[in-house]
Amino acid sequence: MTLKSLIKLNHSYLQKIKKIRSCLILPSFLHEVLIGLILGDGHLYRSSPSSNTRLELSFKGDYFKYASYIYALFINYIGTGPRKIDTASTSGKKKYPSIRLKTLSLPVFNHYYNLFYYWNSDLNKWVKKVPVNIGELMTPVVLAFLLMSDGNFDKNRNRIRIYTNNFTKSETHLLAKSIEDNLKIVTAVLYDRKDQYIITIGAKQFVLLRQLVNPHLHPSMLYRIGLLNGTI
Repeated sequence: MTLKSLIKLNHSYLQKIKKIRSCLILPSFLHEVLIGLILGDGHLYRSSPSSNTRLELSFKGDYFKYASYIYALFINYIGTGPRKIDTASTSGKKKYPSIRLKTLSLPVFNHYYNLFYYWNSDLNKWVKKVPVNIGELMTPVVLAFLLMSDGNFDKNRNRIRIYTNNFTKSETHLLAKSIEDNLKIVTAVLYDRKDQYIITIGAKQFVLLRQLVNPHLHPSMLYRIGLLNGTI
C-alpha cells in the first residue's frame, strides 16, 4: 500500500470516528449496555450543565479481561484503554489494584446524564437515580450488564442478589417491577442494612433468567448467576 493510500485510509477512518462521536444517539445495543452499566457501578460525570458527559467505570484489579471487553464495546468513544492503578482502602492504610476506564466527554452521553441524575439540594450534589421510565428501558441486555456490575450468587441460599444499595427503597421497587413486567422474572426487594435495599431472584427463576442473559454475559462473569466461572 502506498503512502498516499495510507493517508487516505487514515483520513477516512478519522472522519468516521468524528461522525460517530458527534451523534446524539447510541446504537441500540450500546444504548442497552450503557443503561445496565449505569444501573450498576457505572457513573456519568459532567463538569457543568453546559458541558458534555463522560462515562467512568472502575473494576477490581483482576477483572482486566472484562474491562477490556467493555473497552472494545465503547472503543469509538474512548481515547485510551483500561488503566491499572492502585486504590487506597477506606482507612488509607492499604492499597488495592484496580482498573479505570473513561470515555471521552461527548454529546451522546448527555441524554443519559439527564435520565439518571438529579440535583439533591440536601446533599448539595448530583445523585444517581433509577429513571422513572425504567419500565420502558429494561431488556435482557440491560439486566445482563446490571448483573455483571452488581450481581452476586448466594450459594448458601441458592439465589441471586443485585446490590442496589445506592438507590432508595422506592427506586429499588421500581427497578424490580421493571424486571418482572418486562422479563417475567419474579423478584423480591429485601432490606439489607442502614436503610439500603437489594433485589433477589430465587432458584425457580434461574432457567428463564439464564436463557435471557447468558448470550450477553462475558464468560468471566457467569459465576454471578451461579454458573461455572471462566478466567477473569
